[in-house]
Amino acid sequence: MSANKKSVKVNIMQREFTIACTDEEASGVMRAAEYLDNQMRQIVENNQALGADRCAIMAALNISHELLEARENIGEDSDVSDRLEKLHDQIDDAMGAIRQVAI
Repeated sequence: MSANKKSVKVNIMQREFTIACTDEEASGVMRAAEYLDNQMRQIVENNQALGADRCAIMAALNISHELLEARENIGEDSDVSDRLEKLHDQIDDAMGAIRQVAI
């Protein structure tokens, strides 16, 4: 382990894992582990017959789907920002033209 890395212990489905990360990454790693644990527990609640491997794959698929949807929404938001910027420019142009007429 390099000098700037530390060990963080997380629990996922009652199993302890030791993750090497920087101090800056530690809280994010713990939040991610907690989120994964919650996702896996929800899947187990809905289907008791799933093994740990299948449960982990289902959780990974759910989280991947959430990530892709969030990325698409961010893309839509940037499209909205672009349109708003163009509208702002058009308003500025129109205001400039009105000022020219008023003078």
